[in-house]
Amino acid sequence: MLGKLIKNSFKANASAVYPYYAAMGIIGVIMAILMLVDWTKWGDRGIGVGMAIKVVSAAALCITAAIGVLLTFVAVFGEFRRNMYEAEGQLTLTLPVRSSSLLFAKWFSGSFWVILSYAALCLCTFGSMMYLIRHSMSVIEGDSDYYSLYSLVVEMVRQLSDAAGITAPDIHVVLNLAGLYAFNGGVRACVFVLLVFFAVTLSNCRPFSKLGKMGSVLYFFGAFFICETVSRVVQNMAKVHIVVSQDAFTFVTSEAEVQAAWASGYGAAPLTGVFVLALLAVGVFLVTVQLIDSKVNVSA
Repeated sequence: MLGKLIKNSFKANASAVYPYYAAMGIIGVIMAILMLVDWTKWGDRGIGVGMAIKVVSAAALCITAAIGVLLTFVAVFGEFRRNMYEAEGQLTLTLPVRSSSLLFAKWFSGSFWVILSYAALCLCTFGSMMYLIRHSMSVIEGDSDYYSLYSLVVEMVRQLSDAAGITAPDIHVVLNLAGLYAFNGGVRACVFVLLVFFAVTLSNCRPFSKLGKMGSVLYFFGAFFICETVSRVVQNMAKVHIVVSQDAFTFVTSEAEVQAAWASGYGAAPLTGVFVLALLAVGVFLVTVQLIDSKVNVSA
């Protein structure tokens, strides 16, 4: 039964988000084409104009992906409210299944679409940056004016890194570190979805329903603030990091080891905060299920 619930939730969310995805996809293809055109065929003038177009296209591509994330959030949460607590909810909540199964199916489906849009944003941002850097290096190679400006920027970045006690990491370290932070962001996205579902549920329970839809916003930010505060407090008390080298991951528990890793050209990502957020998410899930079972009020 849980599998059918998840399947139906996927279909419902897909029908809600696909118009946005189609529109954003068309815009993204246009911007990607403008980025990939070889403007150097038109000489020096083409190089300058092409570089400007590529930068604007890359920015537009990233903004488009960010709008896609926002619209996905709106679609997923709107579908959850409509299917659970508005007129359709009178049928949904009478199904012969546990509330925990209903909530899990909608959370799993909603998190999938949100993470998918988040992954698209990360790929667009990281891919655009890498493309522009590689293109800039190919354009400036052999051109003394461009090269001197490029060298100035590189030297400035190097000096700032030295002042911060950081050695520029290897590309493999950067990729591994990006993967860890992407995972971190995915976990936070799942928790974010669950917190919104909790806030929407709480706003449909007496006496919390008096504030209406504005209550959902207030309850969400309140729950978000509490979770983030608890996460940061525990992280400050138990600082566990993953140190990333070219071919290994190491757990460390001291700030000195983290600083030494950055000074050695490695990277480090915090672990405690993500773990605590995951545990808090379990608690939020159980509280939301309890509210659905005993306190929720479905509007016709």
